[in-house]
Amino acid sequence: MSYLVLARKWRPRTFPELLGQDSVVRALRFALSEGRVHHAYLFSGIRGVGKTTVARLLAKALNCEEGMGPEPCGKCSACQEIDAGRFADLIEVDAASRTKVDDTRELLDNVQYAPTRGRYKVYLVDEVHMLSAHSFNALLKTLEEPPPHVKFILATTDPQKLPVTVLSRCQKFTLRRLTDTQIRDHMAMILREEGLEGDGEALAALSRAADGSVRDALSLLDQAIAAGGGAVRAEAVRDMLGAVAPDLVHRVIGALADGDGPALLAAIDEAYSLGVAPEVFLGDIMRTWHDIAIAQALTAESADTWTQAMAQRLAPEAVQLYYEIGCLGRRQMDVAPDPETGLRMTVLRMLAFRPASGELSGLRMARPGGAVRETLKSGSEEPFGQSSTSLANAESGPAVPVAIAGKMAKDERPAHEPSAPSPAVAADMTPPPEGSVLERLALTGLMRHIAMSAVLDKSGDRVVVTVNPEAGKLLNKERIDMLKGALCAYYKGPVVLEVVVAPVTGTPTHMRREAEEAAQRQAREALAADPGVAALKRTFNARVNENSVRPRSGTSEERGT
Repeated sequence: MSYLVLARKWRPRTFPELLGQDSVVRALRFALSEGRVHHAYLFSGIRGVGKTTVARLLAKALNCEEGMGPEPCGKCSACQEIDAGRFADLIEVDAASRTKVDDTRELLDNVQYAPTRGRYKVYLVDEVHMLSAHSFNALLKTLEEPPPHVKFILATTDPQKLPVTVLSRCQKFTLRRLTDTQIRDHMAMILREEGLEGDGEALAALSRAADGSVRDALSLLDQAIAAGGGAVRAEAVRDMLGAVAPDLVHRVIGALADGDGPALLAAIDEAYSLGVAPEVFLGDIMRTWHDIAIAQALTAESADTWTQAMAQRLAPEAVQLYYEIGCLGRRQMDVAPDPETGLRMTVLRMLAFRPASGELSGLRMARPGGAVRETLKSGSEEPFGQSSTSLANAESGPAVPVAIAGKMAKDERPAHEPSAPSPAVAADMTPPPEGSVLERLALTGLMRHIAMSAVLDKSGDRVVVTVNPEAGKLLNKERIDMLKGALCAYYKGPVVLEVVVAPVTGTPTHMRREAEEAAQRQAREALAADPGVAALKRTFNARVNENSVRPRSGTSEERGT
């Protein structure tokens, strides 16, 4: 006897056996039990989720010799012939190979004839979106008003390509892609019934590779059984799929957490030696960041011990940043010199932009209640969660350190900064009122916008600039250096700059807005008190459009009146 592959052997024979399509099954069973079966159905969904299977089950329910209903017997000659694919009144058409209008006309010429054996003649048109425009036109009239003994079932993986005229003549059902858990449990059940062994890690890898398709999963399961010599083992499945062992991914994550570059590159080299595809390796790393983030957000008890430990060890901001870097690296892999280089640079970027573990860098992010969030170390002072473009800009920023009050002693200052200004310079450092300093800095464009959204506090050579969060999102290492350079030029000497991002009032922008609002309010009050305006209101029952009121600019002398 020839071997029957698992995908065919375990094809559902009844509606309850259909996996993961409860809403579709419920609607069809009701229609069959109440005799409200439509003349045309359209089933759409990705490959391998049961479109053809549902069509055959519907054909069985319509033609079962025990009577039409939601529970075909499966034992009569009609049910058995449909299962075997040789029932005369179930006409299966592959639209991908019969796209011409002549093929469609030949098919429709036989619609008028009564069924040979069954109650209904069922036309199953698979991949119907492949038909030509002329073929659809030939099908339209018959599809709208077929003979009472004919049912049409259309199946497609791309319903967007179907004409609206066809869609409007059908009842449409979308079959869902299955979850990894549903597929894994289904494969475990099949292995038990087949008397075969399989471990959970192998089944999880197979269900992930199936990408929502039951047929793909069972085909992979067949292959895994052969690769494992009659059992489904994790090592054989990894070799078959070119996947990565979890401990190798854990070593990469651990090396990033430790800031251990040699260990990180050693893990990647080992993956290459095992023949792991770089894009697969990066996908597994990103999937692990996802699992850690879920454990952090939900305090997941179901997470394994290693994931829980990493969730407690790493800051949530760090995990989100690493995931974002991974997404950026995956998009850039096609333009990298080769996939291996793309992977290396992606994980090295994660290493370079790890969170500060001790002192704060030049930028602090203030949380409600006064808590401070540490930002990036070494290359960038950009807050976590910035866009990929901002991240790329931060990477290219200059590496000039920004001194922090209380964190850098005088003898630790960079060589290009004098330890103390000369007396002559010190005399020139007497500033005007601090509120006007930010407005007078030699800044333009985006940097001026940031300065106008900040307040400045100076004590000796220590300058603290507090920036509103909306403008603070625009800060990075390069822009902090530009701000520091402008302050040094203004005060004619070195300054120790500390930048804080926190809600603040009294900024130049805030003060200007308050002045404008006060002027607007005075203009409205003056207009309301004007006798002429009052007379117009009384005489013509007029009203003032307050949105059109604008304050006058300058005094009457300045205007020449």
